[in-house]
Amino acid sequence: MTIRRTVAPFFALALLSAAPLAAQTGSRAVDTKTSVFLAGGNAYTVAPTGGGGVAPVAVNLDPGTGRILTVSATGAATFCPNGLCGTTSPDGPSIGGTALNGTGSLSGISAGTSGFLAGVFLGAGLPGSAPASLNFNAIGTDFTTFAPLIGQVFFIGNGQTSGGVTQQFFVPDAATRLFFGIADGGSFQGNPGFYDDNVGTYNANFTISAVPEPSTWLLVGSGLATLAVVARRRRAT
Repeated sequence: MTIRRTVAPFFALALLSAAPLAAQTGSRAVDTKTSVFLAGGNAYTVAPTGGGGVAPVAVNLDPGTGRILTVSATGAATFCPNGLCGTTSPDGPSIGGTALNGTGSLSGISAGTSGFLAGVFLGAGLPGSAPASLNFNAIGTDFTTFAPLIGQVFFIGNGQTSGGVTQQFFVPDAATRLFFGIADGGSFQGNPGFYDDNVGTYNANFTISAVPEPSTWLLVGSGLATLAVVARRRRAT
């Protein structure tokens, strides 16, 4: 009696394993009193003047490598007493530019705009020291792709270039968390602070694409190797 072996289960295993991971999507309401500098329990190096704000909005990231974040943000806000210094977009500007120092374990940030939606990626904990500050005066805010490091506060704005192209942010492989918040200070200069007079909310819709981790591709390879062995045995029989 000949026992027939089917390779269908191995095909199913390979195809299932090779399928790309589902994109992570979500939406967050970001009150403009949220301080991006408080991400992950970070503490201010210098006690803030004008209010230190509240903890930023957190997103727990699905694991993966080669992940790409895209954001579509809307909303309006004011950043001065009596409703002055307003912006009708998460791009800003509220007033002038931004030149904020790093604080605690997070970097500072400079830009030609202010009052914008900002972000920062973190791993399981805070960096041992603050990474280099990002200067979007030099980089510009009209980039199509950008790759911040863990702990670097970066510009998000409305998530599009001036020409309407969706901006892509490369997620560090070690990142497990993303935080949305505001980078604020006295006239958006110096040490972070002055969150008490902020009024408004930005709505951030985000997508994080993902590719399988190396262990998943290893499983695919194992399934295909088994498939090849079974095929050879069938031919020999």
